[in-house]
Amino acid sequence: MHALPSHRTTVYPPALTGAPIKRLLVFTIFFVWTIFSAYVYSRYSQLGDAQAYMTDGYGESAEGRTLLITRIATSLRSVLGADVLVHLVFSLFAASGVCYLIAQGDIRGRYRWPLLAILLNPNFGVWASVTGRESLFVGLLAFFMGAVLGNYRRRRLAQVALALLCVAGMVYIRAPFGAGAALFFLVYLMYTWGPRLRLSVGVQSIFFLLLAAQFLLFAWPYINDYIDNEILPLARSYFTVASATTRTWVDLRTTGDLLTGLWWALPLSLIGPTPAEVYARPVMLPFFVAGMIVFGLLLHSIYLAVFKAPRGPTRGILVLGWLPATLVLLVSYVPFGVYNPGSGIRYASCFLLFLVFPSLLLSAAAAVRQTADVPRPDLSAPRATRSRPAVAS
Repeated sequence: MHALPSHRTTVYPPALTGAPIKRLLVFTIFFVWTIFSAYVYSRYSQLGDAQAYMTDGYGESAEGRTLLITRIATSLRSVLGADVLVHLVFSLFAASGVCYLIAQGDIRGRYRWPLLAILLNPNFGVWASVTGRESLFVGLLAFFMGAVLGNYRRRRLAQVALALLCVAGMVYIRAPFGAGAALFFLVYLMYTWGPRLRLSVGVQSIFFLLLAAQFLLFAWPYINDYIDNEILPLARSYFTVASATTRTWVDLRTTGDLLTGLWWALPLSLIGPTPAEVYARPVMLPFFVAGMIVFGLLLHSIYLAVFKAPRGPTRGILVLGWLPATLVLLVSYVPFGVYNPGSGIRYASCFLLFLVFPSLLLSAAAAVRQTADVPRPDLSAPRATRSRPAVAS
């Protein structure tokens, strides 16, 4: 009798732990947020802008982006009839962007929890799932982040083109937030398509700071004028004094006031209502808890970017790209969030997805490493044939 030949077993690296986020779950989350916003949240706080878009409440003197969204919303309302269906169309666009983001980044395991914490957060879900600039911006931002993660895993020019289109759309809808995304994408392109620099991230940071200082030296008069004469007056006058959530004790008059007060204004604007304000209006409690979660996620993302990202381009993209871009987003948001935390969450919903980008990039990096470690079969070798055991006579 002939013995059976022994077959060599190929050992594959373990897959990323945890199943990926299901697309059906994402669409379900956005659907629930739309129903909640239209039938529950609207009873306590008006969906004023969403209703104005659908009822053509803005005059012809409104900004072009406002008129564009108004035309889209009124056209959908004339076709669909019900307001909630119009909300669902905008919500579907945002949900589609998040699904694309998940698919391109292969978000799974421990890296999926920060993203789920944002999707389930009322500071994000209420305004990301109804008619308005916010849902459009969220969709564009999600498609942008998905294109970046997909390009990080597999270099394709189509993803770069998609990211550029999304950046242009974000700049058009909300210019300061779009500028932050554009800054990040510029740094990303420098790392992925630019020359290879054999320098540590620390040394690169020094050069980056010197370059940023030169840019600020040149552009500071324009930036200072824009903040002093556009952003701060708008933030002061945008919310009525009669509003129950307007903070009349906040007084940011100059760019210097804004920048020197970031140590308290930035956390306060992200968290939203203070404990005293929650005690006065208990309906703000869910948003206080949600704001604490958002602030905790920001600190977690900074920790991942600085200490947990692998050395090389990944850490450089996060430290020199994501961190400065996030700072631009937050500085742009602070005046609105600190003057009125109730209405400020509408602005914050635009960029909350970006705050958890480090965990998404680390998930994509883990997927790239896993793919590189899997041995590929040698197609040139003949197939192994098994010999049948001989029957003893």
